[in-house]
Amino acid sequence: MSTFLSPEWFAELEAAAAAAGPYHGPDLVVEVRVVGGEDGPVTYHVVLEDGAPLQYRPGPAPGEADVSYDQAWDDAVGQALGTYDPAVGFMQGQLKVKGSSRPLLEVFRLWADPAHKEAQARLAADAGLAA
Repeated sequence: MSTFLSPEWFAELEAAAAAAGPYHGPDLVVEVRVVGGEDGPVTYHVVLEDGAPLQYRPGPAPGEADVSYDQAWDDAVGQALGTYDPAVGFMQGQLKVKGSSRPLLEVFRLWADPAHKEAQARLAADAGLAA
């Protein structure tokens, strides 16, 4: 059982993403900063490369990300559980975004894939998260 948003969590999520198949589209890096957790902010980045599965990496993106955003801890938990859609949060102005919205919408599209949502929900349950 891995802790939510730990390096182990991201490794497990990346393995699940690999099983869903490769991404097809422009190469992008999206950085997410989750704020409001008990241990302080957690930053991770998602690498999208054409023909490769999504890559999840703990820590800030090396170099400049195509887009970055801040997300509340409770929203990150809700996203993992499938009760919060970050695309809706973006449209409602709940995310503090820096950069172009196009890469953000691309990663939101991938996160909405049923296989990805199922993997996140399974990992959330394994980490002991509850709605």
